[in-house]
Amino acid sequence: MRQRFRFVLGATLLAASQLATAGIARVGVSDLSLSVNGGEGWYWLPHNQGWLQPTAAAAAALENPSMADGANGWHGAAYDATVVDTSSFAKAGIGAATGGNMLDGVAASAQVSADAGHSGWAFAQVFDGYIMVGGNATITLSTTLTELFADGDTAQANATIELCSTDFSTDVCEAVNYAEAFVDAASGPYGGPMTLSASWTNPGATGWARLRIGLSASAESDAVNAVPEPGSIAMLLTGLAMLGLTRRQRGR
Repeated sequence: MRQRFRFVLGATLLAASQLATAGIARVGVSDLSLSVNGGEGWYWLPHNQGWLQPTAAAAAALENPSMADGANGWHGAAYDATVVDTSSFAKAGIGAATGGNMLDGVAASAQVSADAGHSGWAFAQVFDGYIMVGGNATITLSTTLTELFADGDTAQANATIELCSTDFSTDVCEAVNYAEAFVDAASGPYGGPMTLSASWTNPGATGWARLRIGLSASAESDAVNAVPEPGSIAMLLTGLAMLGLTRRQRGR
């Protein structure tokens, strides 16, 4: 019985030393809203148009071993991508719209938890496409951050909104029409606004804009090649010592 206890404790300490180097990244948004004001006061958001590419997608992947999942289509529908390997996972999800423009009310998320030598990423493309805007009208896209977290040397998570003038071959994107929330190990906990909002004003007659909103998360585990912290080294050495003691006693 004593030998069994030592083996279990040693294995637990070894596992703890590996978990200390795991990478985690999460980002989520909800209550997406698209509105227009000023000028001619209207917009048209193409949907299921054969001359345009589908606008939404969810994708997730893990490496070591490699695995991936994805789904794509037109905005307004729900999409999900998930890959899992033991204690590691990557997943992205987009909820269905609840409003008439097929963007209002959307919630989305991207999450990665990488352990035991894994690395992974997840991406939720809520919308990437074109919108027609009436003369001199201003469109505004906003959403609420529900989560933004990263833990690990290479972990990062972000949410972005971008609106650009376009002629269908060249996009002209200005910083004033861009909003982002970002966090990584160097930035520390996110302390920015919980509402992201970006606007674009049509400078003249009816014209087109390129609209993008996306979430991304990525992380990797250094369990295989990392230089452990002193606390992790102590746990690792203690675990190895207990496993060695167990083997010596079993050999007697």
